[in-house]
Amino acid sequence: MKKILLIMLLLITTASVFAQRQNRFERIKALKTAYITEKVDLSPAEAEKFWPIYNKYEKELHRLKVIKRREILQGLQNKGGIDSMSDSDAEKIKKEVSVLRATIFDKEQKKYSELEKVLSAKKILKLYGAEENFKRELMRLLKEQRGKRF
Repeated sequence: MKKILLIMLLLITTASVFAQRQNRFERIKALKTAYITEKVDLSPAEAEKFWPIYNKYEKELHRLKVIKRREILQGLQNKGGIDSMSDSDAEKIKKEVSVLRATIFDKEQKKYSELEKVLSAKKILKLYGAEENFKRELMRLLKEQRGKRF
């Protein structure tokens, strides 16, 4: 029952996050923190060691996934889109995307490698699931919110 109430609270709070655009990223981050802590069942001692590692890598991954990807897309738009660019420009952007994807994969591997020093294999597996489920739930709520505006 406690878990159901926590999930309902999470969903309601997440919905209100999308209604309020200010500090959206920080609120989502706080919700994700609560969600992961609950789903992975982190003890206070584990959480104390876990969150500094996790947050360090999430900050780096955010920079790569959002900021760097946005830079690449803006470069693509500045060249007039895919159909109007030269093959050499397309090859450069393809290489940038490939390097970005490899870098993201490498950072993810390093994150989990460091977390293995703090968490058991079972909790790492719970973390994989919690991250994916949180992302899925957030996307579902975003779609619902967008549907209500139109």
